[in-house]
This record gives sequence, C-alpha cells and structure tokens, in this order.
Amino acid sequence: MPGSYGSIVLIRAKPILYTMNKYEVKTLLEKFDAGNCTDEEVAMLESWYLNWRNEPLELENTAADQSVGRIWARLQEENKAVKLWPRIRIALGVAAAVATITLGILLYYTSAPRHPEGSTARRNLQDNDIVPGSNKAFITLADGSTISLSDAKAGLSIQGSQLQYNDGSEVKTGSQDLSLLEKEITINTPRGGTYQIDLQDGTRVWLNAASSLTYHKALSKRGERIVTLNGEAYFEVAKDKAHPFIVQSKKQRVEVLGTHFNISNYDDDSTARTTLLEGSVKINQAILKPGQQSVIENNQLKVIPADIELAMAWKNNDFVFNGEDFKTTMRKIARWYNVDIVYDPGLRESIELDGWISRKNKLSDVLVKIEQAGNVHFKIEGRRVIVEK
Repeated sequence: MPGSYGSIVLIRAKPILYTMNKYEVKTLLEKFDAGNCTDEEVAMLESWYLNWRNEPLELENTAADQSVGRIWARLQEENKAVKLWPRIRIALGVAAAVATITLGILLYYTSAPRHPEGSTARRNLQDNDIVPGSNKAFITLADGSTISLSDAKAGLSIQGSQLQYNDGSEVKTGSQDLSLLEKEITINTPRGGTYQIDLQDGTRVWLNAASSLTYHKALSKRGERIVTLNGEAYFEVAKDKAHPFIVQSKKQRVEVLGTHFNISNYDDDSTARTTLLEGSVKINQAILKPGQQSVIENNQLKVIPADIELAMAWKNNDFVFNGEDFKTTMRKIARWYNVDIVYDPGLRESIELDGWISRKNKLSDVLVKIEQAGNVHFKIEGRRVIVEK
C-alpha cells in the first residue's frame, strides 16, 4: 500500500527451475497475454522469469515478436510490483500457528508497525540511512599495486594484456606497469560492490560483494583453466573439453567443462555452497546434477536439492530469505551495505526470515520491513547497525 507500513505479506511456494527454449517461452507469454495460462503454466513463467530475467530474450523483428516483447515488458512490470516482504518466524509457538501458505495467497495481519512514521527510532534509521551497493571493483597486480575500475561501468573484459570495459572503452591504468598483467592478477569487489568479468576464454563471472577472483593471464595451467575464488560468484563457463575449468576456494575444488553455477564461500560463513543450474560439475569427489547444491561444513560434504531462487538472489539484485537464519541474513546485508553488525547480547537466536526484498532499496527500507514482522529492531550509528530486542 503506497505510503503505508502495514504488514501485507505475499507468501508463495518455492519455484521449480524450468528450462525452456525461446519458442516455448514465447508461446507461454502469448497465452499469458490472452489470459489462457493454466496455474502450472503461470508458475512455469514465474519461475523462468525469476531465474532467467537478466538474460536477454532474443526476438525476431516481426509483428508477432513485437507483441511478445510488449507482453514480456508487462510481465516484468507485474513482477516488479509483487515484492515478498520479509516474514519472521520466532520460536515454536508462532511458527506452529502459521498455516501452510500456497502460491498467490495473501496473509494479512494487523499488528501495528514497531516504529511508526515520525518516531524517534524511525528517524534514526532515516537520518543515518545508507545507500545500497553498486558497481565497484579494483584490480590488484602481482607487485601489490592496484587499478581502480569505473563505478559507471558494469563489467570488465580481459583480452590478453589489454584491459577494457565490456562496453569497449579502455580502462585507465595511469602509470601502472602493464607488463604485470602477464602475471597473476586479482579482481576485488569491496563490501558494497559487485562487478562482472569477461575472461579471455569467453567465461563470464559475476562477483558479489566482498569477493575476489584471482587468475593468471595465460589462464590455462597444465591443460586446466584455473581461477581462485574468495567470497561469492556466479559463473557461466565457456565450453572447452580439452581444458577443464577449475575454481579453487578455501574449502573446495570445483571442476567443470562448461556450465552455469554459483559458488558461495566466504571466510565468515561456516559453509561453502555450490549450486548448479546447468551442465555438470565435480566438487572434490561429488558430481552435481542441475538443480542440486553441495554443502561443505566441518570438512563434510553433502548434496541437497538446490533452492535456485535463494542461490541466484544476489545476481538478480534481491535478498531472498527462505527459512534462513537471522545472522546469515545480516551478514549478507553487512556485505552489501558495507556496515558492521552489533548484536544485543539478549537477542534470541531462533529468528528465521522468509520472503524477499530488492537489494536496490536503501538500508532503512530493508531494516524497517524486518522490524515490522518480528521482535527485533535496529539503530544505525555511522556504519554500524545495532540489533536490539
């Protein structure tokens, strides 16, 4: 509701990952426009949109395809309008009282907002607000010197010893010794930053906040294409059967031939997670199939069904909370908004979040939505977020 902080929560079932070619997508979009989609087809379209919305839909220049383009724009607008605001389950009593909610059901509850407009606590959040993260990155050369990358550009393209942005413009390197590009280099995103990297073999990498990707200019070592990841990244690996692509990180080694997958392996997380969307990957000694996720914790590896929406949320510019524990969520918020989180010692540990909210929102918008639904509230002091009961 515009101008309202009332708690209206849209809960929906977790989407299944559907893979469709462009002709199947166009057929469903046309049925959607005519109002003839079944519930299952609407779910397929929604799932496809959530998981692949950042990929271009290639349309031929015909009247029919122009119509599909219009429908596609409408579907995007409808999805923008539907935001899953966080719902918090606190302790067993409340959790047991929450009924099973299926696709499209609205859950209304009437509790007043914790901090109404004009309150001192609300003013604290608004007066000390922090903007969301954006395109920020820098390159570290072998001698430790750095090259800053433009915040106005979306990505970096590396072609041999040449650095350029993916729009074709040159990277300003100043007085740096560019011969160092022939050696090992690292692309870093700070907290509050994200960046895309196109490697010379055609592989595309999207780095999440507080992450780094290290590789050698030659890329291929002993017949393998080897990179080292710290943090989180989504990979679309160029196919090359003769040169397997290897991603090394703190807890695991991932080997692929050509595939789409996400790795999350931050130093301050207890787990390393690899989620496979397409193709096949080998993690240590485990083989993943599409729709599966490997989890490594305490040197133990297990394979579970993947929550694709959750794994791909950051790349789609969202925070998604599907039964995630509170402190895991707050670590994600800390990385994206470049803040430190300080907890009240009396804060209960049993808070879980459900729903989603755009990462394009200011920090106060995210915190207010969490406050509305649970027994927790926040203060912002500089670049610290204080979490209180």
